[in-house]
Amino acid sequence: MDGEKRIHHDFDFSIADEARYTQIRDVGAALASEDRLRILRLISQRPRTLSELSAELGLAVSSVSYHIDALVRAQLVYVQYRPGPKGHTKLCSIRAPAVSLDLNDSGRDARERAVRVEMPIGNYVECDVTAPCGIAGDTGVIGRVDDAGVLFSPERTQAQLLWFHSGKVSYNFPNPAREKGRFRSISFSMEICSEAMYHRNEWPSDVTVWINGKETATRTLPGDFGGRRGKYTPAYWSLTSTQYGLLKHFTVTEEGAFADGAPVRGGIRFADLKIEERPYIRFTIGVKEDAPHAGGLNLFGARFGDFPQAIVMTLSE
Repeated sequence: MDGEKRIHHDFDFSIADEARYTQIRDVGAALASEDRLRILRLISQRPRTLSELSAELGLAVSSVSYHIDALVRAQLVYVQYRPGPKGHTKLCSIRAPAVSLDLNDSGRDARERAVRVEMPIGNYVECDVTAPCGIAGDTGVIGRVDDAGVLFSPERTQAQLLWFHSGKVSYNFPNPAREKGRFRSISFSMEICSEAMYHRNEWPSDVTVWINGKETATRTLPGDFGGRRGKYTPAYWSLTSTQYGLLKHFTVTEEGAFADGAPVRGGIRFADLKIEERPYIRFTIGVKEDAPHAGGLNLFGARFGDFPQAIVMTLSE
């Protein structure tokens, strides 16, 4: 986006953080190809299918598929499967809008400058949602489907998939920001998609997040994704149902709010969250009943979908 600042904490690397060397290597290897750079340039403009990329770049579809696989492994691109005339068509989109590598090692471990907390999706403290709704673990569905009362059962802490039509769920994260002024940025990431019967790759839903009660951003999810099994989706789960989502990021800094690296117009700033005033940080996600696209929400845990994580909060200096 011309003239607009973009951020994406998952791809802000530093040589001071040895724990991320493998990811840095994978990203570097994926970018070490002019054809892959051309692919990234094209799909940064708009999502494209393999056949479209093949025609525009003058490459065989098999070569494009090979390059896309490398970019997916590096988590720079995500692929959605859409029905086509001969089975399913791969639609390729940018996942990481920006990648940076800090080559300055100040001698201070990067982990001292950031705090990361992962919250299981079943550990919500408030839940007010409408059916269709339900929760599933990695060995089976928990309780009865479309019974909102099940969402308050003790077994909810084992959930690896949570879905509902409208409403919201809230989580209280432990608050390490007791030193006022130490942190200047907070980010939440999670795997989500819309919620439709079975699955529908084109089923928009407007999902909103709040941090400490402050509305932070709304993003339209394109669909409820299926057609192939999610990388971590359990074998018992029907292939006709939701399989995976998109990894979304919501961030608030001293400069404003960002969603997937793009600025949120009129967004709140870090100071507005009053982080240091209470012992927990409240994160809420949901679909408003009056949303233009009230297409529901699927929220994935670490053992369901395409990404091995639940809801991750990162506080950075």
